[in-house]
Order: sequence, then structure tokens, then C-alpha cells
Amino acid sequence: MPDKYNHKRFSGGEPIMRRCLPVVLVVSMMMVSSSAASQDDLIEKINKLEQQIAELKALKEQQKFSAEKEDHCMKAIGRDKFCKCLADGLPSDISFEQYIHTLVTTKSKLGYESMTPAQKTSVDKTIELREKCIEKGFFK
Repeated sequence: MPDKYNHKRFSGGEPIMRRCLPVVLVVSMMMVSSSAASQDDLIEKINKLEQQIAELKALKEQQKFSAEKEDHCMKAIGRDKFCKCLADGLPSDISFEQYIHTLVTTKSKLGYESMTPAQKTSVDKTIELREKCIEKGFFK
């Protein structure tokens, strides 16, 4: 029987468009959902990159501060290996000047007993680091 709109038909007599429509819809939905997933993946990758950039900036700042500590130590002490050991090992919030102050001041005068646990740990690590760097033979 001829189609009044002249639509092509499958051998079963059903118009091609009517049989293909579900397939086209499914493919379209898959493309849209994969596009959304791709956008989510892209956003996640961007967030990871931003986090890595922030970590690299913090590391660069730490390296700059470490180099400054090493420079100050070299001016005062003049021993490459010892100063490198100190610069790399001192807590990030302790400058070379604070290191010297911590070493030459008694714990009671530093107010050690009234310090927070984090401050006490910082003082203890600073004192221990000196011994560690000396024990490694940097003054022999």
C-alpha cells in the first residue's frame, strides 16, 4: 500500500523512522550522559591540577625558606653539610635565628611548660636536630 507521505518502509511495512527512533534516542541519551561524565572528569582533573599547583607553590616557598636558613647558617657557622642538615631538618616555622635562640635559651626561660603541645614538639625537634646533625660527623 503506498504511503501518502511517501515514507520509506521496512519489509514489515513499518516506516524506517518509527523503527529507528528508539535507537536514535538511546544513542543521543548516551552521548549526553557521556558528555556530562566527561565534564565531571574534566572538572575533577582541573581540581587535581589546582591542588598540585598549590602544593608545588608551598614546596617552592619551603625551599626558599630552607635556602634562607642555610644561607644564614653559612654566614654564622660556615659548614656546608651541617648547614644543609639544619636547613632541611628544621621545622618549617623555625628560622635560623629562632634555632639559635632556642639553643642558647633554657627551656624554662623559653616558657616551655606553658607552651602548646605543638610548640613543645617544635622546640624538642629543634634541639634534637642539632645533635643529629653533629652526630652525622658534619663537624669532624
